[in-house]
Amino acid sequence: MSLPTFYINPSGIAEGSAILDGDELRHARTTLRLKPDDKARIVDGEGTLYEARFRTMGKDEAVLDIVSSTKEPAPAFSLTVAMGVVQGDRFDWALQKGTELGVTRFIPLLTERTDIRPGAQWKRLPRLKRVIASACKQCGRAQFPSITEPTAIENLGVSYYDRAVLFWEEEGRSLALDASDVKRPGSCLMIIGPVGGLTASEAEMLKGKGAIAAGLGPRVLRTETAVTAGVTLLQYLWGDLGS
Repeated sequence: MSLPTFYINPSGIAEGSAILDGDELRHARTTLRLKPDDKARIVDGEGTLYEARFRTMGKDEAVLDIVSSTKEPAPAFSLTVAMGVVQGDRFDWALQKGTELGVTRFIPLLTERTDIRPGAQWKRLPRLKRVIASACKQCGRAQFPSITEPTAIENLGVSYYDRAVLFWEEEGRSLALDASDVKRPGSCLMIIGPVGGLTASEAEMLKGKGAIAAGLGPRVLRTETAVTAGVTLLQYLWGDLGS
């Protein structure tokens, strides 16, 4: 049976011990019913995985003794996903699956067909960071992907990456054919539209900036499904799913 995993901010880890509190403590005490001397894993969100043992279990905090630590290696392939903002749990689901599959950064994307505008207050970010942290604990990632504030599609920095791929339902070409003779990139930007997809002018603008446009088969996919399918394909072509 695998050890339970908890997230503790690096500020709570020092001199061979760690402090567990808040929601993570309640999960340990109430749900898992852990007690002193039980073992656990700790991730710090910055790339270190710890093996630890509970020393005390109190109402307000628990203290764990660090037994060992391992630094998670940086990925050879850094994948950023810019995805059109969608409402409700569908966005959460895309973040969860992208995190499990190794995405390093998420950019919520504002387009003509999203229902929030540039400059509008976006209150979902703290909760989405918790979604990412939970997914990392589930899959054993110590380095959490980052997530930015929403970005307008015209401000997307396509040229910052070794490769940029636009998955667009109007594009019939297969990425596998386009990418077969491309040198394995160290970084990649993957772009997925919102509900209703990107407009033709948005797609042309991105292609004009250097993005490769490709389809994901003959079926029209939901945004969150397209994110999962696209990430899986890119990780197979250039990342750690094909190694």
